[in-house]
Amino acid sequence: MNAVPQDKLITALDHARLLSLITRPATAAAISRDAVDATQDLLDSAPIIAIDEVTPDIVTMRSRLRLKNENGSEMIVTLCYPAEANLAQGLVSVLSPLGLSLIGSREGQRVTWTAPNQSEHAGTIDAILYQPEAAGDFTA
Repeated sequence: MNAVPQDKLITALDHARLLSLITRPATAAAISRDAVDATQDLLDSAPIIAIDEVTPDIVTMRSRLRLKNENGSEMIVTLCYPAEANLAQGLVSVLSPLGLSLIGSREGQRVTWTAPNQSEHAGTIDAILYQPEAAGDFTA
């Protein structure tokens, strides 16, 4: 399990939605215990901010961003809910190790995650290309 950085911020809406995901029996049964525990750790430790306090440099649900890996390669990903995840299309589940490293992080921040095969990865959030709150979309 990855430690939760102290500089993550979670919107009240994202907090409520993530808590609902991990406490809903159908969802909890479909994801690993490690993912549930890591999500709960994040929800317990990250400060919660009101939707009108979100700055455009914070990764929130449905944010689309460019992530630069340490080897210099880039990938464009959109943070989504588990049922929508499709890595080939750049849709990363918020409950995946990568998703949990991204949610609440800031543009320019280095993130680390452990892949399912236990390999360690790191990258930098190069740019947030779309953030629902910055676009005025509060229903995403």
